[in-house]
Amino acid sequence: MTTLILQHKRDGHALSQIFANGLSLLQLWIDKHHQRKQLKRLEASQLNDLGLDRERVRMEAAKPFWQ
Repeated sequence: MTTLILQHKRDGHALSQIFANGLSLLQLWIDKHHQRKQLKRLEASQLNDLGLDRERVRMEAAKPFWQ
């Protein structure tokens, strides 16, 4: 009887790319969280300059960080 053993060698480059992608995603989530916090702090006149109203900002700020 013959036994076949398959070895799966992890490519260091692939793992580093996965890690880098994960860090990029984490940074995106952090950025969204901070931007939404800053958006909530704007005055009505500043929101008006951006073409936004308080309700739209409230809805945006209520989104989870991953959206």
